[in-house]
Formats: sequence, C-alpha cells, structure tokens
Amino acid sequence: MRKGIVWLIIVAIFGAILSACATQKLEPTLTFEPISTLSPTATNTSVPTNTPEATIVPTLVETEQPTMGSTRISEVDQMVQVYVPAGEFIMGSNDENAKRTLEGRSYPEIPVNTVYLDGYWIDKYEVSNGQYALCVDAGVCQPPIDSESHTRGKYFGNPEYSNYPVIWVTWYKARAYCEWTGRRLPTEAEWEKAARSTDGRKYPWGNDPLSGERANFCDINCPYDYANELYNDGYADTSPVGNYPAGASPYGVMDMSGNVWEWTGTLIQPYPYDSTDGRENLDAPGERAWRGGPWKNSAWWMRSTVRYRSVPNYSWEVLGFRCASSE
Repeated sequence: MRKGIVWLIIVAIFGAILSACATQKLEPTLTFEPISTLSPTATNTSVPTNTPEATIVPTLVETEQPTMGSTRISEVDQMVQVYVPAGEFIMGSNDENAKRTLEGRSYPEIPVNTVYLDGYWIDKYEVSNGQYALCVDAGVCQPPIDSESHTRGKYFGNPEYSNYPVIWVTWYKARAYCEWTGRRLPTEAEWEKAARSTDGRKYPWGNDPLSGERANFCDINCPYDYANELYNDGYADTSPVGNYPAGASPYGVMDMSGNVWEWTGTLIQPYPYDSTDGRENLDAPGERAWRGGPWKNSAWWMRSTVRYRSVPNYSWEVLGFRCASSE
C-alpha cells in the first residue's frame, strides 16, 4: 500500500516537471517596436507617403450662401448690391394698363409668362454722377453727352449732384461702366424680378397707388400738363439715389419706379421671354430695352412691367442705368 502511494507521488512530480519544460519551450520571446515606427491607429490622420492617398486634400470651407436680403459692396465704385435668389417669377402683365401702348417707344407687356432665373446680384441704387466720374477719371469711360440736367446748368461734375443718377449716357457707355466694375448690365428679366419679386405686383412696393413718398414722378413740381398736382415728391428734376425708401422693392432695390429710365442689356423682343433666342446677345444690332419710368412721366409709366426701347447710341436727360452680376 505504501509502495503504491510512493509511486503515485513520483509519477505526479515527474509529470509536473515535464509540463513546465514544455510550457517554457512554447512561450515566444516578445520584442517591442519604438513608438515612432508603429502603424497609424484609427485615430491617426496621417497617410503613408507610399500610397496613392498620400496627397492630403485640404478641407474646403464653403462661403456663406447668400439669401434674400444679403448685400455686398463693390471694391471698385463702392456700389451696394443686393441678392435676388433663384426661382420663378411672373413677367409681364394682363391688366388694363398693359393691354395698350402709349405714345413714344413703349412696347407690349403681354402675354404674361413665368420665367426662371438663377440667383444674381443687382445694384441697390442707380449709378450716380460721382461713381461714373470715377470711371471717366480712370480713362475707361467717356463723359456723358451733356453735363446739364433738365433744370440745372451744371449737373455732371458738380459736387452738389454727386449722389444723383448719371444721365445722358448711351447703352455703350453704360455697358462699358458695368464692365469696368466687373459687373454687367442686367437683363430685362433680371430687372423686372428685382423690381416686383414673385407675386406679380404692379409697383415695387406692391399694388397701392403711386405717391410722392414712393417715387420721383411727374407731380406738382413737374412742368407738364399731365402733372399730378395731388402729390409732391420734392423734385422738379432728378432726385438723389435711394431717396424714397417707401418705394423699395421686396429685395430692397431702390428707385425702380421713377427718377430715371434704366438701360438693360436686352434687345427688345416680344414675350414670352426666352434668354436663348438671341435677345441677350450683346453684339447683335437692334433696340435695347429700358425699364423704370422717369421723373417726367405720369403714373402709367411707373409700373414695373412697362417696357421702353431705343437704339443703343441714344442718350437722354432722363436715362441712366444700374448694373448686375451673376456671381
């Protein structure tokens, strides 16, 4: 009995010795790489230089997308521009006023058509004498045809009227100025959308009647038989740009009714409006559209849909312009 127990003890000791030896032989020898040579972990943003992904593209920070009400200022002439968002608007009019054309060079406003425009920028104000003089001084623009206005012997070049709209400029001169500033003349569609927005309104401020607080038109100060003596806008001639905030368009654009007519870049052609049919070709011959109505005209001409036209080398004491930009 004792011999059996002794043999069991001997066998257990011998087995333990063999197990320990086997374990020591199987355990690998561990080595440690320096930290600088370790492969990048999931949180490491570096990329090995021997792979196609080695060129790291910087993160692009998008500029703030302009919205309705956004403004910016031109570094060239300090003109404030406002943003008109992309979308459709109602162009033209079917009201009784639009179904007839008056004397002169007015053009049909019918039929009404829906037009889509990409977003764009348009000058908040008509280009002033002072701004246009900058272009003349730079040797790019030619002076206006005449330096007088209807009631003022010295208008262009007179510091007293620096903030009044430039007049007596042809379409070519207006175009040259806009291009000098890095802008362009607005299309007829861009002009109308900026004036009346998307709800088909009659005037920039809505459908309420014209008044002396909203626009510079032929009122009690006007020397013509058709003058409306019920109102007084304060001027018998041009007024300073932006002088009638109550007449601003929904986008905040000023003087789109009254003060002076404004050149557009568009050849006058029938509606429906189609920007691809050649009317926006700046090099094509033909009459160019005016918009806005001047201080010397009556209420019929103050509507946002009124279209007027002339040859591009024409100038007048009630004709000015503003510029626009696609970007």
